[in-house]
Amino acid sequence: MKYKAGDKVRVRKDLVVGKRYGCYPAVSKMVEKSGKIATIRTVHSDFYEIYKDVYSWTDEMFEPVEEELTAEEAIKVLADMCARECKNCELGKLVKESRYSFCSAYRREHPDKVIEILKQFKKDHEKKVVEVTQKIYCLVVDEERKIVHEEEIGNSDSCMDVLKNYCENHDGKFFSLMEFRYEVKQ
Repeated sequence: MKYKAGDKVRVRKDLVVGKRYGCYPAVSKMVEKSGKIATIRTVHSDFYEIYKDVYSWTDEMFEPVEEELTAEEAIKVLADMCARECKNCELGKLVKESRYSFCSAYRREHPDKVIEILKQFKKDHEKKVVEVTQKIYCLVVDEERKIVHEEEIGNSDSCMDVLKNYCENHDGKFFSLMEFRYEVKQ
């Protein structure tokens, strides 16, 4: 399922009565909501429920809603944009192309284009939440310092066991190193 409870979605404008979308057909009352914005109330294994409605909705019946900027967000994003050089600013480029003298005049005349630029700027500059996990590996190394075996382990005591097990099955001089790896969760 693509959406979670609380997500805003738009009911597709091209819904057809009786046509199956996923496992469920659209009925006339659903088609009446075409183009309207709805909020997901409950997520089931193969359908959604939306507020003020009793029908079963599927992913194929919805399209995502572009996030709207509040006035406060728009002012903050515009301030962030204006703190940078004008020559690298998308809004500044449009102002020059349109032969306006100042950004303020352009913003007054073309608020729809300005909002699109602000949305894109916000999207491009949002901070990503990065989760990192720590893993411990035991590396078995030969006397020429080549890694001949590696294995993820739970704790430092396990590294000794990995070395013992490896040496039981292989001839030569070996030693082990314990390595902590930090990986970004995908």
